[in-house]
Formats: sequence, structure tokens, C-alpha cells
Amino acid sequence: MAIAAAMRFLKPSLIVSLLLACTLLPLTWLRGPAPVPNNDPRIAITDLMPSLRAQDRGRIARELGPFALAGAWQLASDNALFGNYSALGQFADGTLIAFGDRNDALYFTPPDRPGPWRAEMYRPIEGSSRRGYIDVDAESLYIDPVRQDLFVGYEGSPYYYHFSRTLSWRETIPAPVLDRWNGNQGPEAMARLADGRVVVIGELYARWFSRRLHPALLYPGMPRPDEMPALFEVEMPEGFRPTELALLPDGRLLVLGRKLTLAGFRTTISIADPAAIRPGGVLPTRELARITDPRLRENYEGMTVTRDADGAVAVWLIADSNLMVWAQRTLLLKLRLRPGQRLSDL
Repeated sequence: MAIAAAMRFLKPSLIVSLLLACTLLPLTWLRGPAPVPNNDPRIAITDLMPSLRAQDRGRIARELGPFALAGAWQLASDNALFGNYSALGQFADGTLIAFGDRNDALYFTPPDRPGPWRAEMYRPIEGSSRRGYIDVDAESLYIDPVRQDLFVGYEGSPYYYHFSRTLSWRETIPAPVLDRWNGNQGPEAMARLADGRVVVIGELYARWFSRRLHPALLYPGMPRPDEMPALFEVEMPEGFRPTELALLPDGRLLVLGRKLTLAGFRTTISIADPAAIRPGGVLPTRELARITDPRLRENYEGMTVTRDADGAVAVWLIADSNLMVWAQRTLLLKLRLRPGQRLSDL
């Protein structure tokens, strides 16, 4: 009764934020047996752009800086394999892939392309891993540009996973260095650089006294078993935690960041030059855009950079709904550089 009485004095938005904060605690590293795959997508897609165009989008335009909002969709499904997406990538044929927190993967065609829209769902990992458990909480990925293989980081796991594009085979790559990070703040962001090196960033703060610095790893290529990478730190806007990396065509990196406030999630997109990475040093980032508008703000954790048919650079974002579909949405956004905006201007 006392709890119920106290809840009456809390604002609904505060209650939702407190519950969302609970979902970010180490609950997602639960492991269990994988069910039989179900490839019946049953995904409903709602185009949000008509309603956004009908309203004043001045705030969104100001927040996105050099980017323009080119598309916004809400995805929904009652399929048990759907949702909670934390990593996003694109294959050479244009197919997008999202990995989620519950041992789920969604292959789908970009919704802005002429139909029909196609989607397939899979369980990336079947059966038991060598430890007798299944790593379920995928947080980061990159796609090999030549072989189109997938390389995935899982929270709470001392392994990286290497998958074929079709998930028909996989290998686990022991990475003891990941044990240095908290179970629920593991390899949150990952990217393969233009020269083949691989960068991995942890979600946790690198130092007790800083809310800007995050630990990062630099591998000379695809991580090898038990390999010790070079260590460095990445600087983020105050209070934001990195959630994904994406490589720009000019070799620089976009860094996606998230912050949970009492008013909901805030998102930042920053840029970094990997040429500035030094072992033991700090890689600076520069903020390009934020998403705080209530019509679009969500828990964006997946990001990938693509090129449209006209050569324009596009940035795709996908949100993690944290098993809270009543309070959070699976949103997919497409951003493009504004007309006249050049990549070199960023």
C-alpha cells in the first residue's frame, strides 16, 4: 500500500524512465536454450513521415545538423523473435541485418525501396556453446566487405562470434580482454576500419572521475583467439555512452551515443578520425547531431552507413525496445546529408 501511494505522486514519464533504467541493468545477459527458429515475420511497418511532415519539423532539422531526416518507420510484430535490436549492418546487395538482445537476427530490405518489402528472422546461435550457455545479447557487429561474413560482439561474453552471412556456420573467438569489462557494459560498439583494423568500444566509463571517456580496443585485423589488442580511450559528449560505430566512405567513424534521463532517452551522433588513435591515448570525437524531439527519441543502439543510388551518404539508426513495447518503440530512421552538404564538410 505504501508503494502504491508513493507511485501516485510520481509523474508517468518518471515512472517509465525508472522502469527503463531497470532494463539496462544486467538482466539482458540471461542465457537459455534457443527455441526452434520461426521465419514467419508478421511485421507491421508504419511510415511516420506523413505525420511528421504535417507537423512543424523545425526542431528535428535543427537537432540533426548536417543531416536531413529522409525516412522514419515504426516496426512491430508479435513474433517472439522480433525486437530489441542493438546492432545494424548492410550487406553488399543492400539487405539490412539487425542483431538483438535475445538471440535474434532480422534480415530485411530497406523500407524506402520499391516493394515488396521482405524480412526473415533467425536465431543466430542454436544449441549450447562451449560453456554450456548461449550468448544472447548481441550489441555490436561489422560485416567483412569482401566475404560478407558477420563479426558480432555479445555482452557478458568473453568471446566474439564469427558467422557466415547465412548463419549456416559460426566460430567462437576467445577474447579474455573482454573480461575486464562489466557483464552488462561489454563490446557495445564495433567497426572495421578502411585499412582492416578493428575497433571495439565498451559502454562503461574508463575512469571513475570522468563521464566522457570509454575504454576501447584496437586490433590489427579480425580478432584472433586470445589476442591482446592495443588499448585506448574514446571521448564522448558528457554523460553519453557509446552504442555503435559506423564507417564513413572517407574512412572516418560515426559514433552513436545514448543517455537515459528522467525525460527519456537522448541520442548523439559524433565523428572521429581513426588516424588519431594512439595506444594508451584518447580518441576525441566531435558532435554532429542529437535526437531529443519526443516524436523521434528512442533507445537507438544500431547504426550503419550506406550509399543511395544517387551516391548520397545515408545513415540508418535502429532502436532497442528493451522488451518494453508498451513504453518503447522499434524505430528505424534514415538520415541523409543535406543538399549541398559534402562529406568533407563534416
